[in-house]
Amino acid sequence: MILQVHPENPEKRYVQQILDGIRDGRIFILPTDTVYAFVCDLDAPRAINELYRLKNLSEKHPLSLLCRDVAMASHYARSIPQAVFRFMKSHTPGPYTFILNANRMMDRRGMGRKKEVGIRIVDHPLHRALMEQLDTPLVSTSITMEAEFTTDPEDLERLYGHDVAAVVDGGIRAHEYSTILDCRPDPLILMREGIGTVDDLEFVRQE
Repeated sequence: MILQVHPENPEKRYVQQILDGIRDGRIFILPTDTVYAFVCDLDAPRAINELYRLKNLSEKHPLSLLCRDVAMASHYARSIPQAVFRFMKSHTPGPYTFILNANRMMDRRGMGRKKEVGIRIVDHPLHRALMEQLDTPLVSTSITMEAEFTTDPEDLERLYGHDVAAVVDGGIRAHEYSTILDCRPDPLILMREGIGTVDDLEFVRQE
């Protein structure tokens, strides 16, 4: 099923439909400020296991947490360096993934024991509408079409429609990726240079 949600002002009935499905342990495909992504509830271990299956990922592969803001992110990261905290406050929501040390809140979640957590604070109207009503982050992993430069929601419906509650149509999206920063070492490591700028951060590039 494809949901045609308004791109700037998501209809309340669709937002509620997605929220109800997420709280019921269902998986959705949603547009983000970069590419499409599978998302589910952080407290839905069966759905999280299904994410790994759908992407054919090892359970050691990290998934991302989609948070409402830096305050929510701080509940799941053991510590956020001061320079990173300032950067997050000034650059999010936006196309960044911050790799941070996970705290004990993660041990009790469906993702299992993880030493690190990838934090995303997405700049998208639907994401904001959902997070206004959620007390915990969403678990996410991105989707792109192999050998293509764009992703069409109709292709996502054809490939995954029987595995997810719905595909939310965000239009044909280019494969633009978030900038990934490993914030644990000092200096930070730029693991992937995406569309998020890092000009005002001190970092080294991943070798």
